Amino acid sequence: MKIIIKVLKGKDCTLEVSPTSTIQELKEKIDVALQIPATNQKLLLLGRPLNNDQTIASYPNIKEGTKLILVVMKPGLRDCIHRAFRKYYTEAQAERLTNEFMTDFEAKLKEQSLDDLERFADNCL
Repeated sequence: MKIIIKVLKGKDCTLEVSPTSTIQELKEKIDVALQIPATNQKLLLLGRPLNNDQTIASYPNIKEGTKLILVVMKPGLRDCIHRAFRKYYTEAQAERLTNEFMTDFEAKLKEQSLDDLERFADNCL
């Protein structure tokens, strides 16, 4: 069946999906079609978010021609780092490097005092 994805403040796209596809699989199709990472997507039907683990058939209101609203969330630090690593490494390597980077980053951040963070923030402004 074909469903329409309406991007808020963006364009529409039509995708072919099967009723047995999960919402996560739909998000991966949107990633390919619109280059919006699945982790930054929130799909809404009648104003309610769709659960990644549910199938399309589990939502009785989704049928041929249904329009889903796609809200694009800003990527977090982890997503930005992962995207940068993916440019130069395989997906598995990028995931491993991202995890190591985030672990190291969080450890270093915990070592900082509030005064250190305030000085850093003042320097950035």
